[in-house]
Amino acid sequence: MRRRGKRLFANYKRRGEWVELLFMTVAAGLGFTVAKPWGETACYDVIVENEGRFLRIQVKSTEMSTGGCYRCELRMCGNQLYLAGEIDYFAIYILPEDVWYIFPARTLAGVGAVVLTPHRKGHKYERYMENWWLLTRHHFRRGARTVVPPGDGRPGSVDRLSARIVERLRGLGR
Repeated sequence: MRRRGKRLFANYKRRGEWVELLFMTVAAGLGFTVAKPWGETACYDVIVENEGRFLRIQVKSTEMSTGGCYRCELRMCGNQLYLAGEIDYFAIYILPEDVWYIFPARTLAGVGAVVLTPHRKGHKYERYMENWWLLTRHHFRRGARTVVPPGDGRPGSVDRLSARIVERLRGLGR
């Protein structure tokens, strides 16, 4: 997603702020109660609540494509890695593809970066693509594997709301 040879956002901080707002918009549209912690000291960006259960979400994004793959850095400022006890989920947005990945923190804990290929059928992380349902499940047993409900149960990003927002942003740059 480029705008006349330039990146859509002036810097990573601006893009990160925008993607956090986009995440909150989509999550609220899916029925979650959304909260933003005050300040910059928390390890997570957003809190979502569903049926009295609060989850700490670290929102990340990427627009960096190399050979058809998107690499997303998963480090905090100061190059520290996230630990599963500090956050509950990663929400990763791939701007050019308008795709969200929802990962349990333990899946990517201690990893410095993840490579995603949303356009390839059967790719390694396909089960986490647009899998907002993960945020509604109850954790009765630690380490239990999540099974996606029959019928795919995966809502799109509020009928591709983010795609419409991105198109409007592109139009502003012309």
